[in-house]
Amino acid sequence: MDLDKNSPTRVLSTYEVARALKELPSWRERHGALVCAWEFPDSRKAVDFLAIVAEAAERQGHHPDVDWRWNTIFLSTTSHDVGSEITLRDVALATLLEFAAADSAAVAAPQRHQDVHLGIDTRDPARLEDFWIDVMGYRKGRDGDLVDPAGRNPRIWFQETETPNPNRMHIDKYISRSGLEHAQAELEASAGTGDRTHEPSWTIYTDADGNRVCLCTSDGEQPPALDQPALD
Repeated sequence: MDLDKNSPTRVLSTYEVARALKELPSWRERHGALVCAWEFPDSRKAVDFLAIVAEAAERQGHHPDVDWRWNTIFLSTTSHDVGSEITLRDVALATLLEFAAADSAAVAAPQRHQDVHLGIDTRDPARLEDFWIDVMGYRKGRDGDLVDPAGRNPRIWFQETETPNPNRMHIDKYISRSGLEHAQAELEASAGTGDRTHEPSWTIYTDADGNRVCLCTSDGEQPPALDQPALD
């Protein structure tokens, strides 16, 4: 069904999201959602801001996912009723909260907002989907990933390859582009410099037993096939 360009539930294009984010310095795009993290001087101010978020959500008729951790508030807003995509109402809510945070002594900390996904190497994703959907109580998302309907647990995605790695499962850790150098420095002592062929989109690290982690930023659409050699 076509929607008027001003409809609150119209799904925004990649270009429209990027343009909106230029006016929302605290926010980032992450897999069909706008996400942010704000730090406050103390937990009391963080709680006060939660009340502002609740009021804004009621006025907009659109409610973000909120996680309160002492003096930090993590937020994510997406439109589940149109397939967990970013719509005009998500931008409107993010804009309202951007102004509210500026008036609440909040400091944007996008580097603290990270997501962890589970990747599974397989020759045939269709053979595995039903098992993981039943085990986890997930549903299949529009992009083919398996997602938690409550939005609390990691996504599962299947990396189709004819040469699956002996360690079939790997972790994809998504972070803010601005936090990449810090995250790499934290890992260097235990994991070395990693494979930075595709930096800043992704960096691949491997532990002593061959278990893999792909450190990803929003600069990359999807991690590489980890069993394949990197290309120049």
